[in-house]
Amino acid sequence: MLPFTPTLFVRPLTPADSEAATPIVNRLLASSIYSRTLTPAEVQAHFFDDAALSLYPVRWQQRTTLALLRVGELIGLLDAAVGLDSDSLDQPDYQPLGLLRWLALPEDEDDARAAMTHLLTAAEAFWRQHHIARVKAFHPSTGYLAWQAGCGLLPADWTVLVQTLTAHEFRFTARYYCFARPLHDELFEEEAPHSALTLVMRGANYDRHYQLYFRRTELIATARVVRCRVAQEAHTFPIAHIVHWEVEERWRNQNIGRWLLRRIINDAVQQALEQIILFVQMHQAAAINLLAQHGFVEQAFRGYVMEKELRA
Repeated sequence: MLPFTPTLFVRPLTPADSEAATPIVNRLLASSIYSRTLTPAEVQAHFFDDAALSLYPVRWQQRTTLALLRVGELIGLLDAAVGLDSDSLDQPDYQPLGLLRWLALPEDEDDARAAMTHLLTAAEAFWRQHHIARVKAFHPSTGYLAWQAGCGLLPADWTVLVQTLTAHEFRFTARYYCFARPLHDELFEEEAPHSALTLVMRGANYDRHYQLYFRRTELIATARVVRCRVAQEAHTFPIAHIVHWEVEERWRNQNIGRWLLRRIINDAVQQALEQIILFVQMHQAAAINLLAQHGFVEQAFRGYVMEKELRA
């Protein structure tokens, strides 16, 4: 008897697929740091709502989720879009990127490689249809709110996924670490590094913006902290996610970042949150050092942004 491989077929995901897609999505989320599983209704909302919710500003132009089937069974997903991520918002709308938000493959390594080929072939056809020349994968701004505290990054321990993407000519362009700190009752002493500084807080506790001014007119530092619920080892708990934390270049090395970080930590403690986390690029050595001084510990995580030029 001759062996044969069941035919793989790619088509757009439909709302009727939400029930079948849920275990595939949740298997992916279960292996992702600071995530939580979704219900079928939440899966449908993530993939089919007109406005794709994201933690960072993104300009979406077109979106599609591709479903991979084998003998009628849904075995893989790829979420592709056209638009501008947070790092590209200054580009005109007529120069969009192809955006690969994430993909889910079968657990078997051989099946995963075949699935990747079929899904990427269909995704690249979608991007070319919209005249895309460059694709960016797993940028933090394109992540789902329920996945990795809202960051769209690719964990390095997904070895097959990394290998198959690089085999398809994707290259690494950025690498991220995740740092976390448990929150207890103790508070840090806050000492303003300069008497002419004013700290302004805007927004609600679940999405707080910090703005630091010199002499009430010059904005010299900003931060944003979002509160969310995540799951870890069957335990669901609230955390503070530092989405943004930046000091203007000429004001660095003056303890301003330290003061702002301590205020953020103290606010999270007073809200009775369990942990505070953030994702940091590998070249941000000063930030990593300051985090270590304040009890943050690097997690078992590496996140990557990847890019590919599409050939004409």
